[in-house]
Amino acid sequence: MVPVTALTTSTVLPDPPVLRDGDDLVLRAHRPDDAEEVHERCQDPETIRNTTIPQPYSREDAERFVGLTATWWASGTAASFAVELDGRCAGSVDLRLEGGGWAEVGYVLSPWARGRGLMTRALRLMVAWGFDDLGLAGVRWEARVGNEASRQVAEKCGFAVEGTVRGLLLHRGERLDGWIGSLVAGDPRG
Repeated sequence: MVPVTALTTSTVLPDPPVLRDGDDLVLRAHRPDDAEEVHERCQDPETIRNTTIPQPYSREDAERFVGLTATWWASGTAASFAVELDGRCAGSVDLRLEGGGWAEVGYVLSPWARGRGLMTRALRLMVAWGFDDLGLAGVRWEARVGNEASRQVAEKCGFAVEGTVRGLLLHRGERLDGWIGSLVAGDPRG
């Protein structure tokens, strides 16, 4: 375990582990061949509405994202996992290290994989790894007001939604109201 005091925005993370939940769900490092699925996912209107991905989103953007995930691991700024379902890249989930033992969570799932409880399982798995292996003190969650799917996943994983913050999120040059929540090491994890 990395001591909590060592977790800063320049932490040396371990090599990306492979985390499993059952026979069908795997969290693993992104691979170059994930770029096609990332590109396809980033054409989805719900993904565009609820994330800050560039628009339009090209195949080159997807390849750049996949390459950046390895850089984030190496620099200790984020632990980014591909969410794999039955051998296919279904999404991404990550912990963006903020210092002081805290991280912000981010997640996105392809339309074909939604509605199965997959992201709830993936987030629980990653958050448990963050608390148990990295020694995180807490994890913060944010989403634009109205992103009910993200909120439901966060709440099912034990995040306490503390409220609405006006103008919390910058989304393509516009300030949007956002929900904010947290999960600390001693909380039940849903």
